[in-house]
Amino acid sequence: MRMVSENRRIFDAEREQLIEAFKRDHDSAKLLSSTSAATDRAVLREFAAHTLPDGIALVAVGGYGRAEMFPYSDLDLLVLVPPGLTEEERSSIQSFITSLWDLGLTVGATERTVTECLAAASDITVCTSLLESRFIGGSRALFDEFQCEFTMQLVPRDFFRDKMLEMHQRHARAGDSPYALEPNVKENPGGLRDLQVFMWVARASGFGKSLQDFAAHGLITTKEAAELRRAMVFLQKLRVYLHIEAHRHEDRLLFDLQAAVAADLGFKDSEAFRASEALMKSYYRNAKSVIQLSLILLQVLSEKYTGKNAAPIRPIDSEFGLRGEELDLLRRGVFDRHPEAMLRAFYLRATWPGISRESTALLRALWHTLRNPDVNLAPTDEGRKIFLDILKLDKGVYRTLRNMNTWGILDHILPPWARIDGQMQHDLFHVYTVDQHTIQVIRGLRHLVYAEHAHEFPLLSQLMAELPDTWRLIVAALFHDIGKGRGGDHSKIGEEEVREFCRSYGITPEDTEFIAFLVRDHLTMSHVAQKEDISDPAVLQRFADRVGTSDRLKALYLLTVSDIRATGPKVWNNWKGQLLERLYFHAAALLGGAAPTRSSILEMRKSTALDIAMASGLTEEDCTKLWEKLDVAYFLRHTPEDIAWHATELCRSNGEFPLVRVRMTPHRMYEVLVCADDEKGLFLKLVSALQKSSLSVLDARIHTTRDGKALDTFLAMDAGKRPEPQEVFEIASSNILDSLSGRRALPPVRLGPLSRRSKHFPIRPQVLIEPDASGTTYLLTLSCNDRLGLLYAISSVLSRFGVNLQTAKISTLGERVEDIFQISGDILADSNVCLKIAAELIETIAPAEKSAGASRITKR
Repeated sequence: MRMVSENRRIFDAEREQLIEAFKRDHDSAKLLSSTSAATDRAVLREFAAHTLPDGIALVAVGGYGRAEMFPYSDLDLLVLVPPGLTEEERSSIQSFITSLWDLGLTVGATERTVTECLAAASDITVCTSLLESRFIGGSRALFDEFQCEFTMQLVPRDFFRDKMLEMHQRHARAGDSPYALEPNVKENPGGLRDLQVFMWVARASGFGKSLQDFAAHGLITTKEAAELRRAMVFLQKLRVYLHIEAHRHEDRLLFDLQAAVAADLGFKDSEAFRASEALMKSYYRNAKSVIQLSLILLQVLSEKYTGKNAAPIRPIDSEFGLRGEELDLLRRGVFDRHPEAMLRAFYLRATWPGISRESTALLRALWHTLRNPDVNLAPTDEGRKIFLDILKLDKGVYRTLRNMNTWGILDHILPPWARIDGQMQHDLFHVYTVDQHTIQVIRGLRHLVYAEHAHEFPLLSQLMAELPDTWRLIVAALFHDIGKGRGGDHSKIGEEEVREFCRSYGITPEDTEFIAFLVRDHLTMSHVAQKEDISDPAVLQRFADRVGTSDRLKALYLLTVSDIRATGPKVWNNWKGQLLERLYFHAAALLGGAAPTRSSILEMRKSTALDIAMASGLTEEDCTKLWEKLDVAYFLRHTPEDIAWHATELCRSNGEFPLVRVRMTPHRMYEVLVCADDEKGLFLKLVSALQKSSLSVLDARIHTTRDGKALDTFLAMDAGKRPEPQEVFEIASSNILDSLSGRRALPPVRLGPLSRRSKHFPIRPQVLIEPDASGTTYLLTLSCNDRLGLLYAISSVLSRFGVNLQTAKISTLGERVEDIFQISGDILADSNVCLKIAAELIETIAPAEKSAGASRITKR
């Protein structure tokens, strides 16, 4: 058995004394700084016990560097060394580092020269750790040299960009939600890490090191600083007690620890909640506050680099205006005087063309009004009308409701919602609180509306397209679990609540019955499929009789699948999917609506396309043979006229391969059809050829047939403004065939200049890479200003990283590009690689700086 050293005994004794003092005074800041000091002493004792080279410096980095050592935090240490050490000297340093493990902490120690540190700082994680470096012992001169060189090398704009990408990636891994049932209080959205990101970026930007410093520089208000401090203290205490109760480095608020930590923090059982539930509600409230303030304050910092929006404001109505791409207030105090205007802000954000975000002033006004006890936030008749309009949106329903929940608006507009806000679900399946699970259900339903997600659940996407008034599904989803936590059958409680909602919102009796049925029976289909014998005709007839109509069946099927998928990643599987699909088809047949049929949108498109193609001389057999090779997404993304044109050209090609066809649309744009062997880099070749042909791509639809052919179509404008379409046809066809043959090397990336309007209203580039529902591919979402060569530049980055492009939806909205690429590749499983791809994409698509120093903020 290994003997415990004297240094370890001293360190353990000091730590225990500090923990006992914390249990008495609950002063987390004092504990963290005192534990850091005790760790310093232990490190220095070990340092003195070893014979080490002259001129080295011991440097605390990371959380240890900012003197925030939690009881069992990792010991993050940098050993700065002069160049030219011998192997023997390096060996002595490694021996010293190894000895630190005797303290019982996980040691993250590196030995580097100043030059090596500066090179390693190109990694954002290393750079962040070094930003918080603190001298412990050894050569102060070497440490000062390092700090000077590091500060000179640090580019605040780049640091900000990389931290934002890193944060978005971290949030995506957690489902962009603070509402996990066992959250990581450090890493999850709304946790300590989000607070630290703001602190790091503000510090790198020269605004000081503390909340007091930031307030003194006008970066945050006094009230915001107080709220941040309160949330920080709560989260720090929570993390301290997690370490104490687990007797190890543990940042997850596990079920096993929740009751003990709740007792430590003084929470007690009540008639309404268990102590652990009260603790978790408090955690979610604080996490939500951190997220809200982070949105505001990081936007404030972003404006420090890009410059405050100086565009003139164009009024939208009496209270709101459009400033560039920002929704802004026309005057102060709007929300205090007219609280329902907060709802209109969310509605305008979703519907008004050209808006990509809210102004900082608007977000601040929203935050402060929601904390003003003198403002009556109960819904008015006008507020109810706006909210119902939001529920009926064609696009943006999920995003709007998610944001309304993030800001706490749903608690006021839907009083029953406040009861499930942060409500725990104590079972083996759910991974989110009730409110967040509900938002995720809505997310799943809305995904089925969009063609880019059709490959995930083709039948469900088709049924969603057939169902009228899909807003009723959204209302049902909002209320399906709203009765949880009250005792009794939550489905029946939810039905009562949604009937009251429909009455107060003036919803027709017919729609009310449809919605009430979905809420009352939202568990029925899952129960029948998984727990009853669906091969029994009596079971099927009983289920069909309960459902009643084909539309109700479709809606219930859609809600059931979305509900199960939103429960947790381990709950949905193919077996459940097959059972539900089988039950759906059997019940549809009994209800006289066996699907899919020629009356569906999908079949209607095929039928119309067939009529057009047959009028051109094709046979039904020709079309059917071709269409069997194509998936649902293809038919959802193309008009019947497009489908017929493709079929006609492919069937008449007489073996010509690869096939390239170009035609002009009625709006004097060009459609390009390419069918070729699918191969790595094919999309890049095609985009290169189109760029060479002076065609600016407005939309691209990429498909792979079941026999391995790429069937790609592009909609483009003639940037060369040539008068004769035939000239465009010939040049484009020739360039594409040359590119496919490999006879011409790919050109370097050269982006065209921004348009005059884009220069005045630059769009901040946004890039997000996240796995899709299939778990095998990823969605790359990108938005920025449009300019010539942009698509080729994006494709070049993806090709350079070896990323495979499976489908693409290119959308150009005026001066704005919003692209969604379905990509795949083993390399994407590495989150660091995704971060590098995102960073390179942003650097590639970002408008050039007016001057080299434009992105810098000098140290103050």
